[in-house]
Formats: sequence, structure tokens, C-alpha cells
Amino acid sequence: MDCPNCHVYNPEDRTVCWRCDKPLPKPVVKKKRQISSQQWLYIMVAIMIIMMLVNLCGIPRALNPTQKTGHAGSRPPIALQLPDGVVGA
Repeated sequence: MDCPNCHVYNPEDRTVCWRCDKPLPKPVVKKKRQISSQQWLYIMVAIMIIMMLVNLCGIPRALNPTQKTGHAGSRPPIALQLPDGVVGA
């Protein structure tokens, strides 16, 4: 801490300046800032929006390609049985 009178550095544990013998101001203890409940709410909403966007983009399906998607286009082709004597084109 610097002395406000003579501007000389003094260690933190000193109460008077070693050069000018003036009392040093007490160090101000800064309070640790805590996150409020409103900030937690904003953080949770942002995480939910990011998760929804990731899900809509299909990233989980791209990471696991063996999982069936369940789309109508993914059904196996149907084998047609033609009556006797009819030749399929």
C-alpha cells in the first residue's frame, strides 16, 4: 500500500508509514460478488435455448448414425407379388 501523504510503499501489515509516521488508511476488503437468482435464471434460459437449437440442427443424430430416425422414407422397399403370367417391367 502506498502512503497517501508521501507516496512511499508500505507493506500491508503496517499501520503507520515508515517514512513520514502518518497513519495509513485501513485496507478496504472487497466483498466477493455472488450471482443473483435473476442471473441464474438467465443462464438457465440461455442453456435451454442452446440445447433446443442443437437438437433442432440434428447434431445428436449426426453423432450417433446407427440410431434409427423413424422417418417415413426409411422403410424397407415392399416386394410386389404379380399374378402368374404377368411380367413386371
